[in-house]
Amino acid sequence: MYRIKLVSILSLLYFTIASCKKDSQAQVPHVTIKSPLTQRMVDSTNIIAKVFSDTVFQISEGVQETDVHYLSREGYSMHMFIIEADMNNPKLKLEAATPYDATPYAMQTVPDMVKYINGPNSKVVAGVNADFFNTTTGEPRGVLIKNNKVLKTTWFNDRSSTFLGVKKDGKLFIGDRAEFAAMQNDFEDALGGGPMLVKNNAILTQTDLSIEPRTGIGLNEQGKMYWMVIDGRSFYYSNGITITQLGQLLKACGATKVINVDGGGSSTFMIKHPLAEVWQVRNRPSDGTNRAVGNAWMIISKP
Repeated sequence: MYRIKLVSILSLLYFTIASCKKDSQAQVPHVTIKSPLTQRMVDSTNIIAKVFSDTVFQISEGVQETDVHYLSREGYSMHMFIIEADMNNPKLKLEAATPYDATPYAMQTVPDMVKYINGPNSKVVAGVNADFFNTTTGEPRGVLIKNNKVLKTTWFNDRSSTFLGVKKDGKLFIGDRAEFAAMQNDFEDALGGGPMLVKNNAILTQTDLSIEPRTGIGLNEQGKMYWMVIDGRSFYYSNGITITQLGQLLKACGATKVINVDGGGSSTFMIKHPLAEVWQVRNRPSDGTNRAVGNAWMIISKP
C-alpha cells in the first residue's frame, strides 16, 4: 500500500517538474521584429533588452506609425510610439496649434485643438504636445510664432533653450536661442522646446537623469521628421526613460537633430485613425486622462 502511494507521489512529482519545464520554455517566444526603426534601435543602442511586440501601419500618405512594447536593459516594461513623416511630400504640412486656434494664452487637450483647425482643406492626420508651459495661465515657456506672427520671443529659463520652426518655404528647422534670434522673421510657425539632445548627429551630454514619460522631436537632412512618446509612471505598463535615452533612440531612428519637449502627464501622441473618422490618443497619458496643454504640433494633409 505504501509502495503504491510512493509510486503515485513520484509520478505526480515527475509530471509537475516536466510541466514546469515545458511552461518555462513556452514563456520565451521568438518575436520577429517587423519595423526597420525598431531594428535600428535594437542594433544601435544599449536600451532595449527584448522586443515583445512592434506594430507598423500607415496613417496617411507619407506618415507612418510604429508602436513598440519592449523590456529595458534595467528590466522594466516600456511602451513607445513613433511617427516617421516624410515632410518632402507636397501634401504634408507641419502647423503650430494653440488652444481654440487663438493667440491669447490658454490650455486645451491636443484632441480638442484639432476641432478648431481641421477642415476640408486641412485634414489633421497626427498631433503631439509641444512646449513646456505655465500650468496656471497656459503661457509657453519658450518662443511662439503662429501664422507668420511673432508672438513671443522670450525664454523662461535655461532649460527652455530650443525651438522647432516651419520656415516660410515649408522647410523645418531645429535650432537654439541664438539661431532663433537671427532667423525669427524666416518662420511661419515656431514653438519652443527644452534641451537639445542630438546636434549634428552627435548625442549631447545631459545632467537630468530623471526617469519620466517623455516626448521628443527629431529631424534629419533628408526631410524626415520623427516624433517619439514613451509612456511612464506605470510599473506594469511603462516606466519612462531619461532624456539622454530619448535622444539615443531618436538618433537610432535616423534623426540628426533632436529636442526634448514637454513630457510627464503632458505627453500626448494622437493620430487620425486610418480606418475611422476619429482622432485617437494612442499612448496612455500618466494623469489617466488627456492633459490640457499650452500648444501642440499637427501634421496636416492637404488635398
